[in-house]
Amino acid sequence: MDDVFSTDVRVVVASTFYTAALERPLVNAFEASGKAVSLTGVPYNQLYSFLLDPYSVIPEKTPVKALMLVRVEDLIRMELVSGQHAADALLRAFRERTEQFIDVLSRISRLSVTLLMCPAGRGAYDVSSPGNAIRVAEQKIAAEFRRQQRHLVIGWAEFERAAKCENCFNAAGDRLGHVPFSPAGLEAVAGFLAAQWDRMPSTTLASRAANGGDGLDLQRFLASLQVEMSVSPFSDNGEQQALNLVRHTTHFINVPGRKFENGEMRRLADRGEAWTVRVRDRFGDYGISGVATFELEDRIMRAGLLFLTCPVLGRQVEYGFMAWIAQLAEARGAEVLEIPFNAGRDNHGFKKLLEDVAGVSMQGAETIFRLPVPGLVDAITSKAPDPSLLSSMMAKTQLERVPLSA
Repeated sequence: MDDVFSTDVRVVVASTFYTAALERPLVNAFEASGKAVSLTGVPYNQLYSFLLDPYSVIPEKTPVKALMLVRVEDLIRMELVSGQHAADALLRAFRERTEQFIDVLSRISRLSVTLLMCPAGRGAYDVSSPGNAIRVAEQKIAAEFRRQQRHLVIGWAEFERAAKCENCFNAAGDRLGHVPFSPAGLEAVAGFLAAQWDRMPSTTLASRAANGGDGLDLQRFLASLQVEMSVSPFSDNGEQQALNLVRHTTHFINVPGRKFENGEMRRLADRGEAWTVRVRDRFGDYGISGVATFELEDRIMRAGLLFLTCPVLGRQVEYGFMAWIAQLAEARGAEVLEIPFNAGRDNHGFKKLLEDVAGVSMQGAETIFRLPVPGLVDAITSKAPDPSLLSSMMAKTQLERVPLSA
């Protein structure tokens, strides 16, 4: 991942919400305090991967200060956005995601973090349904960081005492851009964090070889998840849920920003074929988590819409999804898989996956990736964090879940 700003001292900022809006205020605040920094942002859908494999962001043998902002309501953001979940289902999902988050935190072995616990319930969405579970989750997360005795945990009350920020939150920005703070709030948070410089722990990673290999914490976490992916033909009964998801999906989608209307996915299915993806792991069932639509002509399988929601990313599901698409293309007798792609604000992770598999760098804002189908499954699998684990997941998916001959 490239540095956002390149100077002397390295800082990594990660969050459960959209962090880019905080990057420039942070750099300005550090510079105002006499610290010229090189700042790298971690997309919120890559938070777990960063925590468990910091080498994915932090160069070895380089001192880095890692900042992390956590707002626990983001663990169920997609459910809050949809507004269609009963209170008991929302509480169950929140408890499952909290358990998973704490499991990730318990596996951190190489990283020291400065944690700012941001308050839930001051953004765009009503979080009253989980009730006291919100505060319990905040306490458990802070306790896990403190247990490890190498992190700095800062509660929101400490920020409020120091910053005295008025109009700190921005519900409209949270709804539209996943940014909970107003411009004044961003400046206040940045200034407060810059003032904590001397308290912040640093991380200096040893060489990968000295640490026994690449991403061992991440691989162990992935192996523990017991991920199951199922793919089934698109059904009208699932269209409304799929529409709700795609309207708020920005990270793993090939055509971000396109407005899909009621009935449009059915029309895509009628022109070719459409599939819905469901995901579950040992923490719970994520339900419908993505859609794939295709048309086949002259041994070319052309993708229409491809997307996965953020809650299932970082579990190798994106690699399983793409490997399944390659399997489907092979089963349909296609020689080439074409995937139109529009570069958006957040979908660079999907772009990188396609670039890695295609062996080309995308030029411009729009392109069509043309992937030869022979050998494509192996090419995708080889790029996964744990190829052997992905192969096991795909074997189960293909044999038990996916009617490729449908």
